[in-house]
Amino acid sequence: MTFRGTRAWIASGLLLFSLAAGLRAQTSAPLAPPPITPPMLAPEPTPPPLVRTHYFTSLSNVEVEKYLQYNDLIFIPLGNVQAHGVLPVDCEYVAAEAFALKLAEATNALVFPHLQFTYPGDGIIGRGTVQVSSAQALAYLKPIARSLLRQGFRRQIYVTVGNAAGPETASPLALEFFYESKVPALYFEGDILLQKVNADMNKVFFGAYSIVGRLEDIPVNLTPEVPKHAADQGLRTLQALRVSGGARNGTVGFFGFEDESGAPVQPVTVEQRAAWAKEGVDVIEAAVKQADIEKIVQSLRDHDRFTREYLIPKFHDLLP
Repeated sequence: MTFRGTRAWIASGLLLFSLAAGLRAQTSAPLAPPPITPPMLAPEPTPPPLVRTHYFTSLSNVEVEKYLQYNDLIFIPLGNVQAHGVLPVDCEYVAAEAFALKLAEATNALVFPHLQFTYPGDGIIGRGTVQVSSAQALAYLKPIARSLLRQGFRRQIYVTVGNAAGPETASPLALEFFYESKVPALYFEGDILLQKVNADMNKVFFGAYSIVGRLEDIPVNLTPEVPKHAADQGLRTLQALRVSGGARNGTVGFFGFEDESGAPVQPVTVEQRAAWAKEGVDVIEAAVKQADIEKIVQSLRDHDRFTREYLIPKFHDLLP
C-alpha cells in the first residue's frame, strides 16, 4: 500500500469513527420533551333553540320537525264544557290549558290544545253543558295519542285542572295507551299542586283566562239566576261516606245541576276581575314551581327506558 493510499484509509476510518460517536451521543442524550399543547376539550353542548310558540297547532311542520330533533315532550290539556257560575262554559279546559302552558314554558316544550270536549261529570242539567261520556272521550283521545307517538312525541303528559271528572277520562287513557303501546303516558292532575299552595280555585280560573289571553271573555256585572233545587240527600250521603276511597264522580252515577256551589255565582266588576286574575296567575306559577317539572319529565323518560330495555325483553310473553 502506498503512502497516499494509507493516508486515505486512515482518513476514512477517522470519519466513520466520528460519525459513529455522534450517533451514540444522539441516542444516549435525553430526548427533548414534545411541545405542550392544550388538551382536546369536548365542545360545550348547544342548548336546544327556543320554540317560536309553545302551541303545537301554531307551528309550521318545518318547526315541528326541528323541535322533534331535540325533544319528544308534549303537554295535552283536557277539559270539558259545562255550566260554571258566571264563568265561560269552557273554564275547566282553560285552567288546564294555562297550567300546561306554564309547564311547557318551564321545559321549552309544546302544548297540544283544543281538547275541551270530554266527560263533564256534574252540571249535566244545564244548556251550556256539552255531554260526552268518558267512554266516548276515550275513544276520541286514544287515536290522537297513537298519532302523537308515531309523529315522535314519546313523552305525553295529560293535564287537568279544576276538573273533578278528569280522572274518569285521563286515568283510563294513560293506562290503556300504555298497555297497547308499551310507552308510558303521564296523567298530571294540577289540583294536587294547587292544594299545596292553598289556591282559591275561583281565582285560579281568572288567572287561567289571563294567562291564555282571554280575560275579557269573563263577563262583568253579570247577575246569574241560579234556580233552587231539592237536594239529593242519598247522593250527598254516598259522596260524604267516600265508599270508593279516592273516587269522586265515579262513585255512583248521578245527574247534577248548577247550583249555589258553582264558582262563582256573584257578579264581578272590572276591578275584581283584574285583581283576581293577578292573584290567580301568581298562584298557578307558584304551583308549577312546586312541581319540579324537570325531574318529572326525566323520570318519565327513565321509566320508558326501563320498560323498553328490561321489562319488555324479560316478560314479553306475559305482557298484554
